Amino acid sequence: MKTIIYYFSGTGNSLFIAKALKNLIPDTELIPIVQALRDKDYVIKADNIGFVFPTHGLTLPIPVNQFLKNMEVSSANYFFAVASRGGTIFRGFPIISSALKKQGKKLNASFIISMAANDPKLKFYHDPAKEELELLQKNALMQLEQVQKVISNREDYHMSDKSGVTFTKNSLLNYVLERIIPFMTHYISPKVKKYFYADSKCTGCGICEKVCLSEKIRMDGDKPVWQKNTTCYLCYSCLNYCPVRAVQIHSKVWMKSYTTKRGRYPHPFATVEDIASQK
Repeated sequence: MKTIIYYFSGTGNSLFIAKALKNLIPDTELIPIVQALRDKDYVIKADNIGFVFPTHGLTLPIPVNQFLKNMEVSSANYFFAVASRGGTIFRGFPIISSALKKQGKKLNASFIISMAANDPKLKFYHDPAKEELELLQKNALMQLEQVQKVISNREDYHMSDKSGVTFTKNSLLNYVLERIIPFMTHYISPKVKKYFYADSKCTGCGICEKVCLSEKIRMDGDKPVWQKNTTCYLCYSCLNYCPVRAVQIHSKVWMKSYTTKRGRYPHPFATVEDIASQK
């Protein structure tokens, strides 16, 4: 019984999950969503279909949303989704369910795996210590063994989300924010001019261009330029893989930015080549 996992990963957490599931589930193929979008390869031929991706602004990453709108899944009968998150709540599974329902299918299983946060502009961000990373990875692998059992048995199972970080103690305000933030993630932030920039520490190494999954970054001589007419995927690869931490988030755009003073998080086992190969 063939399984295909479509994955998207900006800094390696979801790639780690996808690779772990491939090792746990026989006859599993991994396909990068960025590659499928580029090749317009939307017809899926497998028995089981999985989607693995990070939480972006409480919802699905932009390329995952784009892929769901175009995919054709008539040959598959079992669907699962795994979202990695660094702490926030996740509200994206209904979008997947809706996309599948339009084709007479349903999302059979959904899971949330906690990993280290990769967004240094958020107030709760911190540089994870080695011990914390090891514990997160150990817990993730334990959860993925349970995920494997559910998928292998083709069970219906939906993990409840009770441990995600909310923004305030005001339930009404949280309700509003949970709807505004996903809208901004998909429709406002990718179009903001100068969301990212490179400061004076930039050495012109070109790694940011290499890992940019939307191909928005182009080197102009020895400086990266974020192209105005290309939609940013907000994957933060450029931010987290810059070896000198020169890539920053513009402080006047989203919320107060702490990226100039904070560290960075690429997954310890995800290389520049691992991220770039999704293209």
